This record gives sequence, structure tokens and C-alpha cells, in this order.
Amino acid sequence: MRGVVAVAIALATAGAAVAAEPQPRQPGPGGAQPYLPIPSFRDMMAPQAPARSLEQRAEPAPAADEDGPPADPNADVAFGAFQRGLYRKAFAEATRRADATPPSAAAMTLIGELYAHGYGVARKPAEATRWYERAAKAGDPKAMTALALAKLEGAGTAKDENGAAALLAKAGDLNDAQALYNLGVLQLEKRGGAKSDADAAKLLKRAAELGEAAAQYAYAVLLKEGRGVERDPSGSAEWMRRAAEQDDVSALVEYAIATFNGNGVVKNEAEAARLFRRAADRGNAIAQNRLARLYAYGRGVDRDPVKAAAWHRLSQAQGLQDAWLEGFAETMKPEDRAAADAMIKRWSEAFGPVGRQAQAAAAPPKP
Repeated sequence: MRGVVAVAIALATAGAAVAAEPQPRQPGPGGAQPYLPIPSFRDMMAPQAPARSLEQRAEPAPAADEDGPPADPNADVAFGAFQRGLYRKAFAEATRRADATPPSAAAMTLIGELYAHGYGVARKPAEATRWYERAAKAGDPKAMTALALAKLEGAGTAKDENGAAALLAKAGDLNDAQALYNLGVLQLEKRGGAKSDADAAKLLKRAAELGEAAAQYAYAVLLKEGRGVERDPSGSAEWMRRAAEQDDVSALVEYAIATFNGNGVVKNEAEAARLFRRAADRGNAIAQNRLARLYAYGRGVDRDPVKAAAWHRLSQAQGLQDAWLEGFAETMKPEDRAAADAMIKRWSEAFGPVGRQAQAAAAPPKP
């Protein structure tokens, strides 16, 4: 998980106290890791299931015209194959380009990524690092960022926070948004020869302006707390909105809270409910809990005890306890409890193990 400063979550709902909430992100040593898990190609990689072994992994069936020329003569065959999950083809094409004259630094970085994650080839962190180093020397900022993260993790190379920070700074000078974000977070964590919070805020703002959703969220938090910058609720809400538009789940939750309470943005309970729903659909337990409360009270949505109970069970299955909602569910009519159980059953496959856990935890109807 990305590491940034923590933000207290609270939803003021008339007529009921809101219990202390879990914080989505924790700061400082011992908290979340201050870097993106897959920084180099996040913008072109679809969400991946856990990698299977080479023996288990099967590539998608090739399209009929796979071996023909791409429709766009300027298209990159290696990266196109990578995006489609044709990893062995991507490796072959990237190797050809890396060995060409002049060699392609971007292709070298792609080879490093394939080795780093075991896509189409055996996973070899040290070999990945070797390719990242070649590409970084050739001036590719994505390779610099990937190599920096390898040094932070000690993946295929010795751990070296100061060396990682230097690489991130070099990539940041080339306007790599993910490098700027990660360097900013390292500085907030006082790691890698960190400077001040003000310097970290400048880096995060640059990354945010380049469109990095994680940086937009982080900079919004700094503006909200006045850390390294002057406190600015309206500016915080605006950056949170931009991150939410890119479906950053933490930003969706916090922008929904700001919208519900009218903090830095016009109060709009219906819009807040819509934002909570977007985050809840993506499995966020806090959003599921908030949505349950909105349905219980009829705030921003029509009152619906059945949906309130169902969303409560989903958030509860992820460990978020809410004594008030639990009491609310226990007072429901038997037919409403049965309807909530049926709704959870329908959702169980959509939410995977969490949905099935919620289904198993659903309280049996009381006599």
C-alpha cells in the first residue's frame, strides 16, 4: 500500500454519534510502504491477479492477425503485446529492440519489468535490476524509478535508500510523476536523506500537476492538515476531487466525506452517497460502512434498511465493526433480515471472498 500522511475519517450524521474510525493510511516508520508496488508501468497494466507459476500460466490465445503488422505503423509491438497479456511475444519484441542499433531504452525497461514480475519468463529480480540499470544509464526515467524502488526493497540488489532517492530525484528532473510522488513520500517519512515537509509538498504538487492520482491524494492531505503548506480546505477538496475522478479509492472516500459535510466544497449529500457507492463497489470497507449508515438514516439516498444491513455485513466481513449498525440490524423485521441475507448472497460472487464471508456472517432470523 502507498504510504502517506494519515487522515482521520469522520462522518457527522444527525442523531447518532460516529465511532472512532480506522485510518486508511498510516504515516511514519512501521506504517504503509512509501512507494508504489509496480511503478514503472502502472498506467498501462490492467489489475493483475497474483502471478501463477510458469507451468500454470497460460497466455491468451493470439489474435488472428497477431503476427501481422500493427494497424498503426507507429505502434509499439512490444508494449502492445504487453498490454494484451502476450508476455512471451512482448519479451521477444523487446529483446529485438534492445539489441537494435540504436538500442531502445524503453524496451530494456520493459524486459526488466517482465523479469521483475515473472511475466512470460522466470522471475529473476537480479536480472530485472540489470536491465533497469542499462535502461537508466540510457536515460529512461521509468527505469530510474523502477531501479530506485528495487533499491528501496532490496529486490535483486542491495538496499540503498540514499541511492534510491538520488535516482528518484534524477527521474523527477525528467518529469516522471511516479518518481516525484515516491521521492515526496520518502521525504515525508524522513528517509533517503530527507529534507523538509515543505520540500516534500513541492514534489507531491509537481507529481499531482502531472496527473498522478496518488500524488493528488497525498497533496490534498497535506493541504487539509497544513503540513508543509498552508492549510487550505478548498484546495484540499479540489485535489481530492481530481484523485477521486481517477478512482483513487481513498480519495473517493475522503472526498465523499468532505462533500457530505460541506468541508471545502458545497455540501451535497446525494453526491456524497454516489461517491461512497463508487468506493464501496471497489471493496472499500469504510465506504461500505458509510453507505450503510446513509441507507439506515435516509441521508442522500432513500431510506432502505435492507441495503443498510447488507452493506454493513460487507464492511464487517473486512473487520470494520460498528456497534450502532449491528444494533440497527438486530431490530429489523424478520422479512427485512431475510431480504438482506438474500442481497448479500447475490453479491457474494461479485465481492469474492469478502462477499462470501459476509454471507456466512449474516445473522440468522430471530424467532
